[in-house]
Amino acid sequence: MSNVNSIKIRMYDTGSVGDCFLLIFEKDGNPSFTMMIDCGGFNTKAAAVNLCVQDILNTCGGTLDLLVLTHEHEDHISGFNLARDLFNQITVKEVWMSWVEDKNDDIAQILKTKFGKKLKELKVSATKALIEIKKLSGITRNIKGSKERVNISRQNIENTLALIEFEEGKKFHASNLSTGRRTNADAMKYIRSKGKKIDYKKPGEVVSQLPGAEGIKFFMLGPPREKDLKFMKIEEEEDEMFGIAAAVDGNDDDEQGDEPIMETGISLTNGVSPFAEEYQLKGTPKSVFLKPYNTENKWRQIETDWLEASTDLALALTDLTNNTSLAMALEFEGTDTVILLPADAQSGNWMSWQKKDVMKALKKNGGKDTNELLENAVFYKVGHHGSHNGTATHSGLNRMNNKNLVAFMPLIQAKVPKQWGGAANFPAQALYDELIVKTRGRVVRTDEGAVTDSNAKKLRSQLSSTEKKEWNNNLVNGPNFFEYTVRST
Repeated sequence: MSNVNSIKIRMYDTGSVGDCFLLIFEKDGNPSFTMMIDCGGFNTKAAAVNLCVQDILNTCGGTLDLLVLTHEHEDHISGFNLARDLFNQITVKEVWMSWVEDKNDDIAQILKTKFGKKLKELKVSATKALIEIKKLSGITRNIKGSKERVNISRQNIENTLALIEFEEGKKFHASNLSTGRRTNADAMKYIRSKGKKIDYKKPGEVVSQLPGAEGIKFFMLGPPREKDLKFMKIEEEEDEMFGIAAAVDGNDDDEQGDEPIMETGISLTNGVSPFAEEYQLKGTPKSVFLKPYNTENKWRQIETDWLEASTDLALALTDLTNNTSLAMALEFEGTDTVILLPADAQSGNWMSWQKKDVMKALKKNGGKDTNELLENAVFYKVGHHGSHNGTATHSGLNRMNNKNLVAFMPLIQAKVPKQWGGAANFPAQALYDELIVKTRGRVVRTDEGAVTDSNAKKLRSQLSSTEKKEWNNNLVNGPNFFEYTVRST
């Protein structure tokens, strides 16, 4: 039986920040297998998703051989609610999820229980804090910095609650549809019911010889699986991240004394302290320091100050869910051609691919270990929409050295929610610059197509005539998708 010798990869525009991919496996130009990965968008509309799913329905002829659900986040699964009527017309032969979604997996249940408890505790604290902050909003004195500080505190806590809502997955999708309102839980239940067969994948597994996909090996890289959840909890490892835009506006001159306080954006520059100048200790203490707090000074109380950092705590929970992403690599057997699909894996997920037991299992089951797969990657689905910790450095991009590397980034920059850090941090500039160099300009974004960055254009102009021809022939700009064809070599 012949082998697959090309795979078309479509990245759809779901109308917001989100993932929706269709892979069309071909044997000598004839489709033989279809694989869909996720379908969602953050706070997107049914009309945009329906266009994507209609194209998938038409392309696969009403039957998907494989549906992969990487993790339970709105930007990856809301489409199964929003375009439910169209999905009802598609038959799914098999569904893959990570071991984290297996209700019979003991470690998965430990993770779900701990995560749920932390999320509930943070929600209770943030809700109480927001009530207190709102009370303070109307009683600040005419003291420089006080009103600003209270407003920033309020915004931080509101961002925290928005992130918690995102994690809970209780926000309704398709609220205006005749079919009713649905949540993330509804989407997950629906996806489980779609497949005639469902399989929960663990790191180190390798699948090959799927009917219609002969000649392709599917290497399972993550998420990490260990009882202490060590790697799962590493959402940000400093040595494995790319830079992020500054969160505060200030200058770097140490002589100015601009040290941020609690990441609120308020600095210690004289006159912009959270304490009025008359209350700053200078020389002999004055009697004013003994003045008790009265109604006008309530804004200075510290009971809720720790929650100015609560957005970071909520982001950590979001990153933990991202670390549950089912990450995989596809290899054309007998070649050095690899497609890397990490979903939204964060630092810990990437780092776990280097664990000895995972490396050994991949080598034994598929003939290649993690580093060999990374070295041979010719296509990279950029992790977590180009965030600073969605692509590892040492455990990831630094090892992708194939001269034919192409990157697809599912990103609509203008739609990045503020609680994620906003458009200024997506894509992370350090990552973006390195990706452009690694791919020699061959980066495709949902909102731009072939990226318009000046260095990317320059590097694409320097490709050889053969490389330019391959780039132009393999890249297709569809009505609501970008497609790239990867061929075995």
